[in-house]
Amino acid sequence: MAKPISKKYRKLIETAKAARKKAYSPYSRYQVGAAVLTESGRIYSGANMENASYGLCMCAERVAIANAVTRGEKVLQAVCVVGKKARPCGACRQVMLEFSTKETELLMVDIDPNARRDTVIRTRVYSMLPNPFDPFESGMLPQHPQNLLRRRKSPQPRRKRRSRPVHREVSR
Repeated sequence: MAKPISKKYRKLIETAKAARKKAYSPYSRYQVGAAVLTESGRIYSGANMENASYGLCMCAERVAIANAVTRGEKVLQAVCVVGKKARPCGACRQVMLEFSTKETELLMVDIDPNARRDTVIRTRVYSMLPNPFDPFESGMLPQHPQNLLRRRKSPQPRRKRRSRPVHREVSR
């Protein structure tokens, strides 16, 4: 029996559906909406945005994550993607992984206009990308990489440098 969808996940799905309506997809006509639930309990949304130069297109999942991150959120509790057979691409899976814990849930909501209701597939973000590039597992990054951005305090006080006069040679 399927696990019932909680009130907060229903809100997450509705937010992703609303975002999907704002997708900019004039080339493929494939509209996708996404929403992320962060550790703080806030929900952020995004929609896919296409461009004539296909390499510049942005997936809904990455737009939603960028929306959350630019507001100071760093940990995702859940990600929801909504569309016709919506599945995150490999790049989105890697970006989701960057901000997920092992428990972060992924809800993929398939919208079928011919069906009476949508199909919701639930899994974990970590299960969607086998053998990912994981800088934490590889030992490349500490558990809190944002600490790398803080300035290190030098154990010794800095000495003041004396300014030297500038000598210029003028050739004639």
